[in-house]
Amino acid sequence: MVSVQCSYCGLPFRVRRAEPGSPLYCCSGCALASRLPPVGPQGQYPVTPALVVALVVGFAFFNQVLFWTVAVLLAREGRADTARIFAGVSTGLAVLVWVALAAGMWRAPVRHWTDAAVALAGLLVMATGWSREWPAGRAVGADAALVLWLARGWCKQKFRRKPVLPV
Repeated sequence: MVSVQCSYCGLPFRVRRAEPGSPLYCCSGCALASRLPPVGPQGQYPVTPALVVALVVGFAFFNQVLFWTVAVLLAREGRADTARIFAGVSTGLAVLVWVALAAGMWRAPVRHWTDAAVALAGLLVMATGWSREWPAGRAVGADAALVLWLARGWCKQKFRRKPVLPV
């Protein structure tokens, strides 16, 4: 096993073999985050297909949570029929978001068994929710867990401790 640094977050990890010149990532989160473009001059992001997909998935996840919240509020008011419609839309968006996130993990240059385990656990949570009256809440939780799992690459780079420079 060779010890190398992640090309995105800079954290050390071990690989069986390292190919010179090719980027190496410690997790699928770093591999996916590396596909997003860095901030350009004057704080602008260049538009790339990966950025557009990330924005569309983020927008769909936001609406999934929004529809679920409205469904919960309507159910508390006693408007169960309308609440079921909103919960159904939220659940439909949940399936689309899960498929998009799983496809992104599958296309990432790094695949770990933990990625597949988290994706399958999320699918299992959503599938067990179908037997209940309100599956939208479970679907929101499953997608939120998957989003957080994939955001770990971005978080590792943003929140890592900076090395202290000698004075």
